[in-house]
Amino acid sequence: MKILKRVLIVLGSLIILFVIAFGVYLFLNIQDIAEAFEVGSPDSGRKILIATQGSEYKNLMVDTLTARLKGEDVYISVIDVSGLKEINEKDWDAEVIIHTTEAWKLPDPVKEYLGRIKNLDEVILLITSGGGEWKPEDCKVDVFTSASKVADIPELANRIEDKVNSLLGD
Repeated sequence: MKILKRVLIVLGSLIILFVIAFGVYLFLNIQDIAEAFEVGSPDSGRKILIATQGSEYKNLMVDTLTARLKGEDVYISVIDVSGLKEINEKDWDAEVIIHTTEAWKLPDPVKEYLGRIKNLDEVILLITSGGGEWKPEDCKVDVFTSASKVADIPELANRIEDKVNSLLGD
């Protein structure tokens, strides 16, 4: 009886530790709501949507991309990924979606948006994950991956900028 009691105490303690560790992991990795802003005039001839989640890395990436992509005839709208449900793909010439994987899958707003739109050729995904290598298997869009290392932003922003410019016809 004493052995059974000790085993149950140890198992209960392990379960409690696991729940606490998982809670800490979720707390440390939860994404903020991205602050929406616009660059340029909505009347511009070329329109870029950037849908993102909030984090230090993603905010720096968005700042870098908007600084590089802004121009005389370019309008950029930055929104949180939760706002994708209200987006009409026909309003945009290029769409950049920046998000973190959630349990090795796309966040629901991103998955729903990609399932709803017709022209996936104008969508670019930047997916951040622990190792920076995870890509969805069935995704038919251009996908870039990152481990959220700030030092990687310039090179990755160059690649995304090149892809956006090719979509805009530059």
